[in-house]
Amino acid sequence: MSVLLISFFALLLIGVPVAAVMGISSMLYLLTRGTDILTIPQRMFAGADSFTLMAIPLYIFAGEIMNRCGITRRIFKFASEIVGFLPGGLALVNVLASTMFAGISGSTSADVASLGVMEIGGMTEAGYSKSYSTAITCASATIGSIIPPSILMVLYSSITGISCGKLFVAGMIPGIMVSVSQMIYCLYKAKTDPENCDGNYRPKFNSHNLLVAAKDAIPAMIMPVIIIGGTLSGVFTATEAGAVAGLYGVIIGVFYYREFHFHDMIETIKSTAFTVGQSSLIFAATSAFSYCIAILQLPNKLSIWISGLTTNVYIIMFLMILAMMIIGCFMDTTPAAIIMVPIFQPLAASFGFDPIHFGMVMVLTFIFGGITPPVGATLFIASSVGQISLAKLVKEMWPLILLFFIVMMLVAYIPAISTFLPTLVA
Repeated sequence: MSVLLISFFALLLIGVPVAAVMGISSMLYLLTRGTDILTIPQRMFAGADSFTLMAIPLYIFAGEIMNRCGITRRIFKFASEIVGFLPGGLALVNVLASTMFAGISGSTSADVASLGVMEIGGMTEAGYSKSYSTAITCASATIGSIIPPSILMVLYSSITGISCGKLFVAGMIPGIMVSVSQMIYCLYKAKTDPENCDGNYRPKFNSHNLLVAAKDAIPAMIMPVIIIGGTLSGVFTATEAGAVAGLYGVIIGVFYYREFHFHDMIETIKSTAFTVGQSSLIFAATSAFSYCIAILQLPNKLSIWISGLTTNVYIIMFLMILAMMIIGCFMDTTPAAIIMVPIFQPLAASFGFDPIHFGMVMVLTFIFGGITPPVGATLFIASSVGQISLAKLVKEMWPLILLFFIVMMLVAYIPAISTFLPTLVA
């Protein structure tokens, strides 16, 4: 165990890419055991050869299509007509637009990258401070991985075998909680610091404009309904739902919005291939690493060790969350999820935690790692898009990080928040 863990953390600390870290540490461990290292490529192939994981490129493809159809612009306009007239209007629009876009992108990073320029640019032009605008954009992007479809949930499902459809439904209430908490914060900041957090954009509510914006945006927002409805009804699997979503995106992009052309399809395929190519290598390397973890019986040993500390399930839950938070602060969200799910999910099962409930706790914890320094991927993307220093962004982010942490703890200690809706569709 010492060879595997010491080599893993040592390579990680000196900046070796995560996929290489897991491959090298697995190889060193197997060599010390005298095991044939041909096991590594065999396990890597088995890890990448997953029907469930095929959902990830399909959802990314569908999201890319929607983005190139001008969906981000239409969703922003629709959100603006709904809440733009309230105090802190554009901040509220930012959060609401991210909530709507979450049903299309499935990714926190995609949310920041797609909506970020428009949201931050619009807010700063209207008189909001750049640091506050970027912080709200970064925080609201977290909803992209909670409200279905969610790439993190697809990963969790592929590793554990738990129903992806039920995980999607489980994310609805936590996602809305994050969204509402951020909107309340935006209203509070608009009242207490109007100079930096309110701006001069305050249109009047217009029902006609709202209907026009809704007509333009709702066809795109039907996508999550298709995905969730089709998955839960058994018409298609979560992976097949990704293919259906992609086809639906092409249809409305070509025939309804008429903004998706042949060259857009080529660029979409390229972008999807590049994104998936990076993550697929991590998936494959993680399979070899997980094989070593299974040989070591690490989850069982952790279970025995934690049981020796306490038998209180509330403390056990907190210890697991704390461990995942620490690891998540030093790793990107996706590799952290791929590494930690095989360790912590069996551990949680041994203590009697509901798999859907614990799945949501893990997803929220991984997302939390993405918005906390020092290696918060979402922070770095938002900092780049907003063109402000990471230090300024983090300083403005702390209240929003705290709000997310509170929601995460509520989900962890009130299981019904994440299990209520899945039990209704069981």
